Amino acid sequence: MSPIYDRELPHNARPDLTPYLIHLTRKTDDCGGLEILESILREGRIYGTTRYFVGTSQKATCFMDVPFMALKYVCCEDNSNRYEPYGVVIQKFSAYRNQGARPVLYLSADERRMLDIPEDELWRVVTLELSEEGQQWESNWLHEREWRAPGDFDLPKSIHAVLVKTPSDAAELQGKISQDPSDFRCIPKSIIPLTVMCQGLVY
Repeated sequence: MSPIYDRELPHNARPDLTPYLIHLTRKTDDCGGLEILESILREGRIYGTTRYFVGTSQKATCFMDVPFMALKYVCCEDNSNRYEPYGVVIQKFSAYRNQGARPVLYLSADERRMLDIPEDELWRVVTLELSEEGQQWESNWLHEREWRAPGDFDLPKSIHAVLVKTPSDAAELQGKISQDPSDFRCIPKSIIPLTVMCQGLVY
């Protein structure tokens, strides 16, 4: 097969494809999504996690391979405990080349054992499992179209975009960056409000 440039892939020809990966924030008891996003940009780093990982203590950073137009359905009330409408947008190509990001492996427990995947590589695996009766899913996260990168993810000095919920959030974040850009290790080229891009958000 001949080599192919990233720009030659059919991202613009199909609405289900995107050249970007998205990392959405998750609120904590102390911080909301906008505060966490601001902290990510100030530190220039997304910290890895082991949440929902099986059989490994190796941390990884998680992303979604989801087109922008689909975020209206991801950032909904049903998912409010998992995602907030604030996040970082990065190019797949650079994430793969520079930080080892890649699509996860969807495997059952039997498949994990059969393939004998080393413990320090299990960060790449997401469980895909039928119930014992085989009539329903015991675990299925295919809809997240997840990518992961090992460990923490160091952002470049500039990225294409970050996502916020509202135009007022965008103005607040841009004001802080403009006031003291030297305090931010990563500066986005654009700040996109999801209520505008997705024509409103239910959540």
